[in-house]
Amino acid sequence: MTHPGAPREPEGMAPGAGGCADTPILRERGQREVFCGLTGIIWLHRKIQDAFFLVVGSRTCAHLLQSAAGVMIFAEPRFATAIIEERDLAGLADANEELDRVVTRLIQRRPDIRMLFLVGSCPSEVIKLDLSRAAQRLSQRFSPSVRVLNYSGSGIETTFTEGEDACLAALVPEMPAEPGTARSLLVVGALAEVVEDQFIRLFAALGVGPVRFLPSRRASELPAVGEGTRFLLAQPFLAGTARALEARGARHIPAPFPLGEEGTSAWLRAAAEVWGISEERFAQATAQGRERARAALANHRATLDGKSIFFFPDSQLEVPLARFLSRELGM
Repeated sequence: MTHPGAPREPEGMAPGAGGCADTPILRERGQREVFCGLTGIIWLHRKIQDAFFLVVGSRTCAHLLQSAAGVMIFAEPRFATAIIEERDLAGLADANEELDRVVTRLIQRRPDIRMLFLVGSCPSEVIKLDLSRAAQRLSQRFSPSVRVLNYSGSGIETTFTEGEDACLAALVPEMPAEPGTARSLLVVGALAEVVEDQFIRLFAALGVGPVRFLPSRRASELPAVGEGTRFLLAQPFLAGTARALEARGARHIPAPFPLGEEGTSAWLRAAAEVWGISEERFAQATAQGRERARAALANHRATLDGKSIFFFPDSQLEVPLARFLSRELGM
């Protein structure tokens, strides 16, 4: 698990010397200084209201999650860390028995849990546990009241946004099959509930639907998927989830990502075109929102116009953000 490094002074310059015109260009050559996939738990545990995320990792992982989430232990959030001790790594204790004991105690204490994610903080060779087999074993034990899934949030294997992709990809096999070929729209990516509600109203005004979301607000309400499912990605870093959905028969709707007035309009229009919605109806349904967006951006454009920005390559949001800032804010 890696963390952002300290700022670096350009080579060949004394600290504080020179101006912007004399500063050499700094180039990032890969994902060296980014958070790991565990940080996705911070927004996912708030989204899926009856799920729990159990990280199998070190005390460092526990400190990272608690500080990143900004919650105290006594608040009992829907995540925790099963801390691996030295005796576990040395093989002096049966790690599977220890994990079973922790999970049993957790489920007894939190009977509201309907889905449990075992999240690996390191590859199985390091933590001496095969979490995929552990998840299968525990799921059989606690079924049907609790389903146990697993994914990796290891900093060796994932950046912070790829944690969400791995989580959602693990959910896809659990989604019920959609009978028949009737069309439905699936919006993929964790969104705030207020944003989901706004999208539901917008798609209803457009005549697009039925509309479902992945992840769902409750683990017991996973959307169905099948040959009639068309899906839009709300986030640009969900390639693994997209492949898993296509393997279930769903079809991807290519679209820009919904950032800014232009990006959001193009994203909505892509779905409207699949449903055969006229341009007149689209303009009528989106006119008010587009006008509000343009007015909101106008104040910021006055401040940012002509300025430049550098993105670290750590989230896969860089390209849509760059489009938004360049085309809509003049950067």
